[in-house]
Amino acid sequence: MPGIKQPQWLESVRQQAASLGSPHLRIGVTGLSRAGKTTFITSLINQLENHQRGLLARRAPFDRLEAVRWQRDGVEQPFAYLQALEALAGEPARWPESTRDLSRVVIDLRFRQTGLLKRLQSTRSLRIEILDYPGEWLLDLPLLDMDYGQWCEQMRAWLDAEPRCSIAGPLREALAAIDPQAPQDAAQLAELAAAWTDFLQRSRSEAGLSRNQPGRFLLPGSGIAAEMLLFVPLLSANRHTQGDAGSWWSACEARFRYYRDYVVKGFYDEHFSRLDRQILLVDMLGPMDAGQPALTDLKAALESVLQSFRYGRDSLLSRLFRPRISQLAVCATKVDQVAPGQQRAVQQCLEDLLTDSLADVRHGGVRVRGFPLAAVRATRQEGDALVAGLEGQSGWVRYQPGGVPEHLPLDLQISGPELLQLRPPAGLHRNEPFPQYRMDDLIGWMVEGHAL
Repeated sequence: MPGIKQPQWLESVRQQAASLGSPHLRIGVTGLSRAGKTTFITSLINQLENHQRGLLARRAPFDRLEAVRWQRDGVEQPFAYLQALEALAGEPARWPESTRDLSRVVIDLRFRQTGLLKRLQSTRSLRIEILDYPGEWLLDLPLLDMDYGQWCEQMRAWLDAEPRCSIAGPLREALAAIDPQAPQDAAQLAELAAAWTDFLQRSRSEAGLSRNQPGRFLLPGSGIAAEMLLFVPLLSANRHTQGDAGSWWSACEARFRYYRDYVVKGFYDEHFSRLDRQILLVDMLGPMDAGQPALTDLKAALESVLQSFRYGRDSLLSRLFRPRISQLAVCATKVDQVAPGQQRAVQQCLEDLLTDSLADVRHGGVRVRGFPLAAVRATRQEGDALVAGLEGQSGWVRYQPGGVPEHLPLDLQISGPELLQLRPPAGLHRNEPFPQYRMDDLIGWMVEGHAL
């Protein structure tokens, strides 16, 4: 009323309520190839859209969630949610296509207010923005901290070791035979770049290796001209090598520098400088099944990623992007492929693989949580066995999955769980929550502290 001064505390609450407005939460979802990012994001939207029917209805703050709106109009490069739903609900059901380019997800949530704030503002909105991009691009992060000569040295070390040495075959000898100071042969360079791309594809598919650089040789994405990718590692070069204009060194070094400074740094600088939280998805079971070389390569790949994502004062990202990420979720995916009693063991093995790196991230002030996940549960338990459908086949199989150790051995020698290629469960529908494992816990972590 006019002439009546409002209590100081009430005015403070009003100002706080006004400032809350419609907060914006930006979450990065990253993961290496085959981690299941597309299925994860599809399940995330599905769980939110069906919050009243699923496990979310039993937990705060989703017991106050009134409305959910997934946006596609007005969103640049929207996530292909409807196409992913069509694949999962098909007959036969199939997994969505893997992420091949940058896409965005924008979800608006509206919560009922409680307590004193209810008198000042009946509802509170939260906008969640998720950035999705190919896992192959994630492996380019370490390039930001090296020059072309250092990369050549690193590639020579990688190709000298198995299984890359055998996979590369004659390509390794061809790259080692090139004199960096010799005049460049444009036709030969194009052939070698194509051969390098094929080598990266076979390293991933035949040996289950994770470190495949440059990542955009595998999935360029939109806006990447073919000439940007015309460089290869010169295995006889090192960080002290130099070359005149027109030489192999000059051509490859210039294109590498452009790739690093404009393609890699430009992408991360534009899209990662404002993230609030980060989710890292990891297919741990695939490398465990593939054996020690794949696990060793996964460990090195994830350590290089976490080195770049270290948020302390001296980290690469702090120098380049000044991030404000305060929380990181590290998630072992597809854990429904093993017995329910061993699903947490898969997560423990992932954290064992990354013990030192996660300690460094925590020391930098970031809170780390681990979540074993099945974004869409493909199996059901019957007694001591699992029942599921196989990709490309009709009907169902009943099987007992192989074992997973409680902790990962230090030498990474492990007898894999002998995985089957499973298809999604039948009968999935957009208007029913997908069967999942711990997606509700992760979604709760995502909005923690932002929906109060």
